[in-house]
Amino acid sequence: MAHPHGVRRRVHVGDLQPGDHACLLFESDEERASILRDFVLAGLDAEDKILYLSGAEDPPGPGALWDECRLTSVPGGPAGRVEIVRLAEFLTGCGQLEPAALMRRLRNAAERSREEGYRALRVAGDLCAALHDGHGATGALGVARLLRYEALLAEEFSSGGALAVCQYDIRHCEPAALDAFASAHARSVEADPLVRTAGLVVVRTYRPQGLRIEGVVEAAVHRQLRDALRSVAAVRGDVRLEMSRVEFLDLGGLRLLMTFARARAARHATVELGGLPPHLRQVITLVGWDRTPGLRLGDAHAC
Repeated sequence: MAHPHGVRRRVHVGDLQPGDHACLLFESDEERASILRDFVLAGLDAEDKILYLSGAEDPPGPGALWDECRLTSVPGGPAGRVEIVRLAEFLTGCGQLEPAALMRRLRNAAERSREEGYRALRVAGDLCAALHDGHGATGALGVARLLRYEALLAEEFSSGGALAVCQYDIRHCEPAALDAFASAHARSVEADPLVRTAGLVVVRTYRPQGLRIEGVVEAAVHRQLRDALRSVAAVRGDVRLEMSRVEFLDLGGLRLLMTFARARAARHATVELGGLPPHLRQVITLVGWDRTPGLRLGDAHAC
């Protein structure tokens, strides 16, 4: 599936490796917090140090970032593992980013993390604060300076001593700027899978709200699929289950989807089965499950 803003390859955020330079285009605080949480957890597991670029005038401390990621129970907490840096420190008096100054700061942080014994430095942050002029509009000069920073970052991090996820809020960036930023990254990131077995992957999606289901659904994974469906049960409004990569779905799995649809109907919402392979659409129609309350069959999967 092509990314809506042209990023060439999508990767689970927990699968990033030193040397990777990826972007996250998000449009909800929930989406950003979820993926940031996965990014931080992967860093803890890999013995990385984490640097967060804060766009706030008064950035939160490491403990507040831990709270935002819902990692308050992680042993050791943020002590020594997280550094918060104000993006405003690298803006001119006119609010324009100074790419070289920011890169020097990140280079020094990466060198220091290696001296402290960490595997690599992980960098994340919402960069939209570096884009806008005094009237809140996205200025061409701001875009050009930020693209310069992205180019420097990709070159610097290619050595493998660090990795970065550059975050851009779709709500606060113009489409042309988003396309430019997406093109500056070889990868985009998404949340780590809710389910990842030898045959099945289920990933939380946010645009639209729902799940992407890939692979084989059989009795051995019914519990995992049920848990994944429960994770989006509280979503307000309609939910979409993207199913174009489903290779096999047994009757037990279909019943789980019908039960989920009825529960959505009770909340005055629907669940759309998108990208259904023709054989699954045919089965659902033949047994009459296409008339299930709360269920909507979306676009068919193109063969």
